[in-house]
Amino acid sequence: MNALLDLVLIDLYECDRQRLVDAELIRQGMLEAAELMGAEVVGDSFHTFEPWGVSGTVTIAESHLAVHTWPEYNFAAITFETCGRHMDHEKAWAHLIRFFRAKKPKISHQKRGFMEVANTEFAYKQEVG
Repeated sequence: MNALLDLVLIDLYECDRQRLVDAELIRQGMLEAAELMGAEVVGDSFHTFEPWGVSGTVTIAESHLAVHTWPEYNFAAITFETCGRHMDHEKAWAHLIRFFRAKKPKISHQKRGFMEVANTEFAYKQEVG
């Protein structure tokens, strides 16, 4: 069976607090991660909360990357959800570990959407006619 999606959860503990509060800097770091991953960026949105913390997404042709920061705990939670076999998740998460200067990263990787279709393109053409 083939999986449609990869889900990568990245918990970054003991980050540099200054890196967790600057939405524009985080935006640049996340866009760089998408590029390193080999994704095609189609949009992004980032927001700073009061008194602190940032949430943001990078929309990619292959799905999305998301980040949420908790500066008061020196913590960032990052998610990659991607389709396509050409994604280099490890290169992207290694960049973000360095970017946030995380001393204790925790990475988990899951597969989602298991299908028994051998040739997805052929099956789609059959369905839509």
